[in-house]
Amino acid sequence: MRKTQPNPVKKTLQTPPEQGERRRKPRVRVDLPLRLTVRDRTVETHIRDLSVTGIRFRAPEALPLMSRVQIGLELPEIKAQGASSIAITGVVVRCNEETLGRLPFDVAIYFEDLSERSRARLGHFVDSRLAED
Repeated sequence: MRKTQPNPVKKTLQTPPEQGERRRKPRVRVDLPLRLTVRDRTVETHIRDLSVTGIRFRAPEALPLMSRVQIGLELPEIKAQGASSIAITGVVVRCNEETLGRLPFDVAIYFEDLSERSRARLGHFVDSRLAED
């Protein structure tokens, strides 16, 4: 019998093109810790969904649009292999205030600077989660 471990991925998010989906890369819903730095401030939260081109999360405060952020992303597979986190420079492309939930801002970041090796590692993570669905 196969042992199952808690999977941080909840569901794959895919919207048919006819519904106005602009994303070109698939994304997966995850619940992974996130720590990022923006304008000398550190924000700690959890990732809501992830793709090879960006992430979405909720934040306790508004983040300025088009501001650059530094992210150290640690994926479960990378930690298990003893590898370091993936260093990413991103840009805040959306920050909407929401009325529901504990953290009031829904934030999206586009990955602006990601090495090819890191993009491949991130792509492997996303692909492995897509295969599970």
